[in-house]
Amino acid sequence: MGEDGYEGASIRDIAARAHVSVAALYYHFESKHDLLREFLDEALDVTLARIERRIARHDGPVDQLEEIVGTIIWSNLHDDFARRAAYVVSSEYTRLNPPERAAIEVKRKALLDLVEGVVRDGIAKKKFKTDEPREAARAIVTLAQSTVGVEREIDRSLDDIIELYQRFAVALVS
Repeated sequence: MGEDGYEGASIRDIAARAHVSVAALYYHFESKHDLLREFLDEALDVTLARIERRIARHDGPVDQLEEIVGTIIWSNLHDDFARRAAYVVSSEYTRLNPPERAAIEVKRKALLDLVEGVVRDGIAKKKFKTDEPREAARAIVTLAQSTVGVEREIDRSLDDIIELYQRFAVALVS
């Protein structure tokens, strides 16, 4: 799905690329739709856990915000598989049925809530000045996720992209 999109990826192609039989794939997933749902669910869990683990190492809201942005970007771009997976997460989740999409939206909201909490903490500690913490958090998440698919156009190393976007995020709330 990361290479061919949801519509372009067949169960037969997915099974072949995973080096399993079609029957084995259907044993674990009833449909391509079910596979997408499971993938999205797990991908968001992994990213949220990674962010929570990394920000726990920092006390200050500026460092935490930079860690969030860096983790989102790194998670999405650190290798070719991550890039393809990030594409699927960002573009294909709308293919889910409303109840399944709602479950994914809960996880997307959890990320937004986490960022908003860091922004509010920064406001309370006089490090940030925004009067729109929720929308600032949404802009920061969108900013970090926007690197998917355009990282080559930016023409910088991954570390440089992360540093640049961390500065943008801090400037947004300052």
